[in-house]
Amino acid sequence: MNDGEKRLVEFHKGISGSFFSFLFNAIFKADSENMAKLKLAFPQEVEAVRRFRSEDNYWQTLEQEYML
Repeated sequence: MNDGEKRLVEFHKGISGSFFSFLFNAIFKADSENMAKLKLAFPQEVEAVRRFRSEDNYWQTLEQEYML
């Protein structure tokens, strides 16, 4: 689990700080052009959201890894 994935789990659990809460809200709302810009600065977080949206069982895997 990389830092971006850890932060995504913390965001979903409501325990991330305000910066990452605002960041993940922005990532989830971004169009493709703005997503590309966000990925330049926050590649792990953007990739985690992309995988969350598109891969089966990705979220379950993250939750399990976070508990370890």
